[in-house]
Amino acid sequence: MKTIEQLTNVDKAKIIFDLFRNEIPEFLEYVGYMADKVLNDKDELTANWNNPFLSYQQWLSLSEHVSATVKRYDKTLSKSGNVFAEQLFGGYSALFTNHCLEQYGLHRVKSPRFTQAINLFYLPVKSATPINCQYLVLEMHGGPEYATICTDTDGNTLVFDNRADAEAEAADCQDGLIVEI
Repeated sequence: MKTIEQLTNVDKAKIIFDLFRNEIPEFLEYVGYMADKVLNDKDELTANWNNPFLSYQQWLSLSEHVSATVKRYDKTLSKSGNVFAEQLFGGYSALFTNHCLEQYGLHRVKSPRFTQAINLFYLPVKSATPINCQYLVLEMHGGPEYATICTDTDGNTLVFDNRADAEAEAADCQDGLIVEI
């Protein structure tokens, strides 16, 4: 058996399916609901969009792809853990599906253990004590699709141990964004 650090996104989804098979049909309905929401709430979402890594159009494309996958595989997704995991949690579209899974765990889940499994597999570990963080600075160049990581004169990625230093670097950039790593 793999350790939790060795599990891929697909492996985790397969385990979730095996443990909570009775939740899968309702989760798939929720995925459809979320995809419809992305499509139908365009004005609200674009006005409040603050994701520096994906544009609304990219998110819409992911939601449409996942929605089409759910419609294409229909009942097979509820019957086969392999199909469920590979089709919904493999590749780039897993960004949207993982988001749906997190939101489902927060708002619709019936089993508290399902929420615990989502937290275990998909959400970052939150330390009870403050940890030393490092920071990268992204130069957005007018939009997330043009983002680059700031480098030194030799082309090495700049990693800051101090947030103040990262903020100073971001101030010198066109649309600088600080990312905690």
